[in-house]
Amino acid sequence: MALRLITRFRGLNIPQRSLHQSTFRLNETIQSTTTTTTTTTTTTTSDEIPTTKPRFQSRFRRNQQPHQQQRSPYTSSQVTENLNIGEINRVRTVPTLMTYYGGNPVHEDNMNRLRAVLKKYQQLPVRVVPDREIQSQKFIGFDDYLEKTQSGTRVKKIHYRELITLLNRLRTIDLELMPLEVSEILSEYTSKSVSKITQLSREKTLDCFGRAKTQAKRKSSIAKIYLVKGEGEVLVNGKSLIEFFPNIYARKNLLYPFQVVEQEGKYNVFAQVTGGGYTGQSEAIMYAIAKALVVFNPLLKPRLSKAGLMKSDTRIVERKKPGKVKARKSPTWVKR
Repeated sequence: MALRLITRFRGLNIPQRSLHQSTFRLNETIQSTTTTTTTTTTTTTSDEIPTTKPRFQSRFRRNQQPHQQQRSPYTSSQVTENLNIGEINRVRTVPTLMTYYGGNPVHEDNMNRLRAVLKKYQQLPVRVVPDREIQSQKFIGFDDYLEKTQSGTRVKKIHYRELITLLNRLRTIDLELMPLEVSEILSEYTSKSVSKITQLSREKTLDCFGRAKTQAKRKSSIAKIYLVKGEGEVLVNGKSLIEFFPNIYARKNLLYPFQVVEQEGKYNVFAQVTGGGYTGQSEAIMYAIAKALVVFNPLLKPRLSKAGLMKSDTRIVERKKPGKVKARKSPTWVKR
């Protein structure tokens, strides 16, 4: 049978490349057929078995060694068959983040999480977040977010702004219908430290005597006042208004807030002022009175703000320069 198989291959017109690749398998086929025919009485002599051509033998010898090196006693299928699913999962390395192969994996994972939550609850009603809540509950800053992600220079300020935009959209969900998942995310990115500005911006109320206590600054003057309902009496550092401010324009500045709200003669003012001249002192008391009126009636704030009394004038005197007579005045030039 081996002789018939060889003669069939001889009759075929096979290219050299194909014959070279199939030489090894052809010999295996011959060996398998000779082993199966050992029980028969027919035998073949060495003269009857043809040999391959020398050129094919040389190629086969060169390529036989690499084939033997690649062969191993265990194939890939045998290795996986011997392992169960738990062992395969333990051996396989799986990234902790779905965005592991991205340019900024931690930030992208945070953004994907926020987008998924926002899409999940996009049908819930929204509200307008008041300014008081925005000031009291601020999100973490850019430096804190860098420390949280541990991504180094990969996180840019534009990435931080995208994160804050999504957090602000989640915060607009109605408080009565806000899910627990959204509340946990907002608390995760909320700054734990309360700033001093937030503490000072709390609403002021009347004390136990019905007085409103406020203070203000103008130039180098600082004024602290107590405002209480009364007959329109004004005391500055224990003196009457006319005695302390002989200048009529200073007195007009001090009483200007009462004219704006049309409540002259309805409040008593007790002021303590230090530093500066009569202009700075009178205007410092003026701003303090305006703040005290808002404590009594918060509805007066728009009118006082329109009159420019809710924000103090921060301008100060420009300093004198060397070589100048004053801040900018130069000495008189005289030709010598």
